[in-house]
Amino acid sequence: MRLVRSIRHRRQCGVRCVFGFFLVTMLLLPVVLSAEEKYTVDIVRKEAQKITIAVAGFPPLKVGSKGEDFGAQAGAILTDDLKSTGIFDVIDPSFLPVEAAKVELGQEKGILPALNSLKVQALVVGRLSSRGGELVVEGQLFEVTKGEMLSGKRYAGDLRTLRTMVHRLADEIVFRLTGEKGIASSRIAYVASVNGAKEIYVMDYDAYNPLLITGNHSINLSPRWSPDGKKIAYTSYRDRNPDLFVIDLETGRRQKISSSPGLNVAPAWSPDGKWLVFSMSRGTGTNLFLIRPDGTGLRQLTQGPHIDISPSFAPNGRQIVFSSDRGGTPQIYLMDIEGTNIRRLTFGVGDYSVSPRWSPRGDKIAFVGRTHGSFDIFLLSPDGTGLVQLTANSRNNEEPSWSADGRHVLFTSTRNGSRHLYMMRADGSNQRQLTKDGAENYLADWSP
Repeated sequence: MRLVRSIRHRRQCGVRCVFGFFLVTMLLLPVVLSAEEKYTVDIVRKEAQKITIAVAGFPPLKVGSKGEDFGAQAGAILTDDLKSTGIFDVIDPSFLPVEAAKVELGQEKGILPALNSLKVQALVVGRLSSRGGELVVEGQLFEVTKGEMLSGKRYAGDLRTLRTMVHRLADEIVFRLTGEKGIASSRIAYVASVNGAKEIYVMDYDAYNPLLITGNHSINLSPRWSPDGKKIAYTSYRDRNPDLFVIDLETGRRQKISSSPGLNVAPAWSPDGKWLVFSMSRGTGTNLFLIRPDGTGLRQLTQGPHIDISPSFAPNGRQIVFSSDRGGTPQIYLMDIEGTNIRRLTFGVGDYSVSPRWSPRGDKIAFVGRTHGSFDIFLLSPDGTGLVQLTANSRNNEEPSWSADGRHVLFTSTRNGSRHLYMMRADGSNQRQLTKDGAENYLADWSP
């Protein structure tokens, strides 16, 4: 997909906005808005051709004390996963030449010619079975035109792992048809306000199965996944200072890796997982530092009385994008890994640009800019060109995070009154709410 927007700056008024405390406390206090930007935004979208796919099978299977139909659930989960990718056009079952749920594994050959006449390109046939307390999910993928099976997978688990097994099947389908890794098995780490505390949770990419990670009844912020998805770095006030921690999700071991008096905030992992870059306050400024995940090798990258925050590594590991008020107002800057060759990227989004995140593909940087008195998500090329606005006219939209395939952006929005997590495609389309519980949810990070 391609989205082209031209943004023409028309008028700027007001005074300098408040930057430092908003960023370094990472949304502990509300932002003071004191400047307004006026823009004219033109939008043109061009739809890329999708792969037409049909989902069949998954006949009824009622197990457990509640008699739930796990077959119907599996088919619905797989359909939602495929639709969420933005890659597939999933055929409505009513348009299929047979009743979808009655298609059995091994019977697909009889319906492939009819599907081919409907221009369907791929077919998935699924089935569930149970033996004892075990649930088995089977799925086969066919190329309709050639009548060939591209993949056949079987997953086993208990009733609680149904979603996980179907997510894995969806990722297998994405990989076989595109050569890319799917995101259905990915997870999201985020902050939720619960009973006055700010705790870190992890949930599935579709907001199911939330799991508490911290539980210290304190303030925990800015979770960031390691490149292998096994660890999370975050800031916690549990010891009455904003210290930097790393938790191993497999062992549960937590290690405090930076506890300098003052701020130790906004961590980001290097692509090889060997380093973290974060913001630490020393003297009169808040600057960027490198540190190893075990707390050794501390190295200062930036210097000065300004506030440098929200770093993000380039996929090649050689550059870091970050936000700084070194020019008088918070803007997006880029530097080499040694802390050299610092240059400003943002000029066309007024006097407030923060929270940059580098795309896994390396071609775009998502960030937050202020327009019309509210915050929105923008994209920018690493050379500072190609400004694109993704959100508009929906209150505040902040804290972007990319999916591992670079096709989607996770963000926080107040469009429905309180902070919740939303997902959209990387062209700004298909914006939809993920979290819908009573808590406020924000500061999310998408796993690899």
